[in-house]
Amino acid sequence: MAKSGTPAPKQTIVAIKVKFELNSKDGLRRIQFGLEKGTEGDTVTWKINFAMFERAKRTDAYTDALVTLDVQVDSKLNSQAENAAKNGLTAGQAAHALGPAADDVKGTTTGEVSQEDAQDTVQSTLKKK
Repeated sequence: MAKSGTPAPKQTIVAIKVKFELNSKDGLRRIQFGLEKGTEGDTVTWKINFAMFERAKRTDAYTDALVTLDVQVDSKLNSQAENAAKNGLTAGQAAHALGPAADDVKGTTTGEVSQEDAQDTVQSTLKKK
């Protein structure tokens, strides 16, 4: 504890890694939404690690990820990434990750969606309220 008149030490988190596991209401889809913070000097970077799992029936076990995608977060979204890492995903963010983001990432496996478009949709998860 700082003595009276002595400034408190400054705390700076230079690296953090969190993973959220999201399950769809029907129990057939699971998303692992990871946020990873890194710093190099004064530059802060965030990365999303996105993995999607699906199964045919609730009684089936999930197997390996159907698809994974790593997304470099635009620096304009650093504060949203920081907030999600500290406080968890909002209901809107979780719904977006399980719905549109997962659908676009899955679309990359069939060629229906480009990897760039899927990365944009995954990154948009942070914009949701």
